[in-house]
Amino acid sequence: MSYTFKLKKNIFMYNHLLIVTNEQKSYKAIIESAATKEKTMIIYLGDFNPPLDDVDTVKDEITKWFAAQNIKCIFYDGKGR
Repeated sequence: MSYTFKLKKNIFMYNHLLIVTNEQKSYKAIIESAATKEKTMIIYLGDFNPPLDDVDTVKDEITKWFAAQNIKCIFYDGKGR
């Protein structure tokens, strides 16, 4: 993985701060625990605000990182604001 990850859990109830960084860029966004049987995180990619050419890479890296921890991800483009 070319990115490193830091997860600050429960910054507000079931919301967490996910920080995704590499040597050149840093993205931060609030993510949510989903109310599902399996551990699942809801991630709004628009909150990270990555450039269009980085969106797929960031999404893939996040998916791999959470999968290594047995956590599924549900991605949405934005919160509809």
